[in-house]
Amino acid sequence: MVASGLINRFARAMIGNATSKGYHVEVISDALQITPALVRDKSASFDAQTFCRISRNVKLLMDDEFCGFTTAPCRVGSFQHMCETALDSRTLGEALQRAFGFYGQLTHDIGFELDAHQDTASLRMSLAHPELDRYNFLYEWWFIVWSHFGAWLIGEEVPVVAADFPHPRAGSLEEYGDTLTGNCRFSRPVGSLLLPVQYLERRIIRKPEELAAFLQPSGYDIANVFGVHRSFRSLLRSRLREHLGQTQALLSIEDAAAHYNISSQTLRRRLQSECTSYRLVKEEVRREAVLEMLGRSDVRIGEVSLMAGFAETNGLSRALKNWVGISPSAYRQQS
Repeated sequence: MVASGLINRFARAMIGNATSKGYHVEVISDALQITPALVRDKSASFDAQTFCRISRNVKLLMDDEFCGFTTAPCRVGSFQHMCETALDSRTLGEALQRAFGFYGQLTHDIGFELDAHQDTASLRMSLAHPELDRYNFLYEWWFIVWSHFGAWLIGEEVPVVAADFPHPRAGSLEEYGDTLTGNCRFSRPVGSLLLPVQYLERRIIRKPEELAAFLQPSGYDIANVFGVHRSFRSLLRSRLREHLGQTQALLSIEDAAAHYNISSQTLRRRLQSECTSYRLVKEEVRREAVLEMLGRSDVRIGEVSLMAGFAETNGLSRALKNWVGISPSAYRQQS
C-alpha cells in the first residue's frame, strides 16, 4: 500500500507539472474534479480515492502516462499494452524482460534493465533527462509500479532487498519502507530495485481476463484488493515496528516466530529465502525509527536512544556512525 505522505507528494507533483506545462487552474480543476483552491494549495492532503482520480485524470488531460516529466509523451493506453505483452510470459523474469523491452521500443526517455546475479536481481532504471523531473517523481512512482505489478502477476509480494534512489529523500523514511517493504537508500549513484533472484522464476498465475480489474483504481493497496500473499520480510517489519512503538524494545526472534505460530528456525529459513535475516530486518526498523526521531526537534537525543530500544546512549552513537557516518547531534543539525 502506498503511504499517505507519498500519495500527497505524488499528487502534488502531477498537479504541479500540469500547471508548469501551461494548463490553467480551472482546466485542471475540472479535469481532476477537485476545487481550484485544492489545485493551488500546495499543502492540501488527498485520500487514496482522490489520488487515484488525480493520477488517472492528469494523464488523460495531458495524454501522457509520464505526466510531462519527459521530452516526449507516452500516450495513454501504453501501460495497458505493456501489461498485455507481459502477461504472455511463463515466469516473472520473462514478464519483466518483455515489459522493459516494450518501453525500450516505445521511448528513449526512460530505460529499464533487469540483471540476475547469484542471490539478487537488479531492476535498474535511468532517465535520459532527469532535470525535467524536478519532483523526483518518476523513480519513486515506477519502482512502486514494478513492485506491485510483479506481485500481482505471481500472486505474492516480491520482497525488496533494497531500493536505491539517485536523489535525496523527500518524505518519511518509514513511509518509503512501508510502501516498498525494504531498505530504501537515497543519493545513490544508480536507481535500482534489488530483489531475491529466485523470484524471477515464479510462475505467472494471472490471465488476460483479469487485467481489467488490476487496472481499475484501487488505492494501490494491492495486498488487500488482489489477495497477494505478503512476504515474511514485510510482515516482520510491521510487527517489529508495532512492538517497538508500544514497548520501546525489539522482539527476539523467538517471540517474533511465536507470533506467527512457527519456530525460530522456520522464520530464519523463510527470511533467508527472501535474501534477508532477522538481524537485518530488525536493524532496518531501528534505523528508520532513529532517523525519523532525530529529525524531530521535540525529542531529545537521550529519548531517541531509549525509544529505539538501545540499552545505553553510546549504542545509538555507534549505530548512527555505522549507518550514516556521523554522530546523532551532527545528524540532527544536518536535518
